[in-house]
Amino acid sequence: MDHSSKWNRVFILGLDGATWTVLDPMIQRGVMPNLARLKQQSAWGEMTSCIPPVTSAAWTTMITGNGPQKHGVFDHRCFDAESRRMRVNHSARVRVPTLFHKLSSKSETVVSINVPVTYPPLKVKGLVVSGLDAPHLEAALSGNEAFAEAVRNELPNYHHRVLWKRPPVDAKEFQHAADESRKLFAARAESAWIADRMFPEWSTMMVQFQNLDPFQHRCWRYLNVDETGIDDPPMNRAAESAMNALDSAIGRLLELADARGAGVMVSSDHGFGSCSGRIAINRILIDKGLAFEPSLLGSVRRRRRQAMDHLRLWLEKRQDKAARSASFDTTVDAQFPLDWKRTLGFAPHQDTAGMIYLNRSWFCKGAPLTTPRQIDDAKVQFQQVLREVTDPTDGSKLFKQVIDVAAEHNLDPAREGFPDVIALPRKDLWVRTKITNRPDWVEPDPDLPGTHRPEGIIMASGTGIQAGQKLSCRLIDFAPTVLGRLGHSELAIDMEGYDVFGSSGSNLRKDNGQSLISAPHSPAHKSEFEYDDEEQKLIEQRLADLGYLE
Repeated sequence: MDHSSKWNRVFILGLDGATWTVLDPMIQRGVMPNLARLKQQSAWGEMTSCIPPVTSAAWTTMITGNGPQKHGVFDHRCFDAESRRMRVNHSARVRVPTLFHKLSSKSETVVSINVPVTYPPLKVKGLVVSGLDAPHLEAALSGNEAFAEAVRNELPNYHHRVLWKRPPVDAKEFQHAADESRKLFAARAESAWIADRMFPEWSTMMVQFQNLDPFQHRCWRYLNVDETGIDDPPMNRAAESAMNALDSAIGRLLELADARGAGVMVSSDHGFGSCSGRIAINRILIDKGLAFEPSLLGSVRRRRRQAMDHLRLWLEKRQDKAARSASFDTTVDAQFPLDWKRTLGFAPHQDTAGMIYLNRSWFCKGAPLTTPRQIDDAKVQFQQVLREVTDPTDGSKLFKQVIDVAAEHNLDPAREGFPDVIALPRKDLWVRTKITNRPDWVEPDPDLPGTHRPEGIIMASGTGIQAGQKLSCRLIDFAPTVLGRLGHSELAIDMEGYDVFGSSGSNLRKDNGQSLISAPHSPAHKSEFEYDDEEQKLIEQRLADLGYLE
């Protein structure tokens, strides 16, 4: 790059789930004047998320410049086949360095506030305040005691709670939640000023706003930006108040960027749109003969195990009143009532995609898949079923894309701990894994009127950037672009993305955002860190509050 266009600092705004579908109408209505001014002086456009476009996978993609098949995070949780448990992902599971690590290797000071999958706090030069994967606020602040003390003393509204657990029932409740969002957004912004005071030499600072995502999940229709919008002026005004609260926090951060002469980059991890229901994916697998419910005897055995768990917990509580309550059997065998000797595969993840794991005998004693040929045949069956299954109400395909992970990324999913098949649903649908007695394949969910879309946003403003330039890129391009603005393009050599403002070519992609086929790589190392049962329970409850778990 031209040396005269190099940035000395870059300030990154992370807006979880931000989409032009919402931002443009809010700008036009005068709700977000700070964002409007930034957009006028920025290059801007659409940022295509990763596959699947789920929060933990996407932010990890954004800060590493690599897709999930390389950094190893496909969802908030991963399936540990050895213990047969779902484990919450954390920073020690990420297989590649982040842009913060890379900049630290060049003695650059970095600040990261509230980014997911950064707990335990990254070991970098500077400050890392962890995001939603920290079990509680004290854990999130554990990377630097001086900063933690300043936040406790100066920012009583800085917290780790989820504010939008369900759609508001009336305008009064809605406005109260919007007011609480204003306090939290403001506290996030002020924490950056504290970080600036403590680390004035920072070259890269990132602040992520997580609560925009659950707000859109729960309140999408009241934003009134598409055909599902509801005209209810008191509720619409409350929704706009929440967006204005975000804009005020953005304005405060832009003041900091201006004061330090920093260029500004803005990214969402994914976009958003309306949601008409959830696909009961394990019910489909059962109905299509790929998974099987237990026999009467199997059901009796499962209930007996559950009763024994309850008795064990009761005895523990009698002996120790402070005993933790997170000691139930949380294996997939206990969570999913399936006949594991006949079931070919199952889907333990739920949200933006169906993720299928084949039931191999070396992970489950007595499982039906014992040879490579059986595994290949089963995988073909899953792909065929998921590509052809339709909505009984209108005949439309339920899944828009079905991916064979091994073929797509040239790796062995079982060795890596990855799903074998990923099924991306129709854009207006979400995926659920809970097995119920309902025969419906698609179930309405009034608590979830909005869901993720791949089409997110990007903006860049600073030296050498042409205001009004239209951008079209992928989330994996964000980290290389940041490094390029700071004059460290060489640090992006092992990233899958590229600098969208670099001299190597046009900023318009020719592959329409399709994923790259990566070379085989080492599996996740066995880190010394792991959440204990209580910490895992706390995080899973937060994920449930966000709408990701049932």
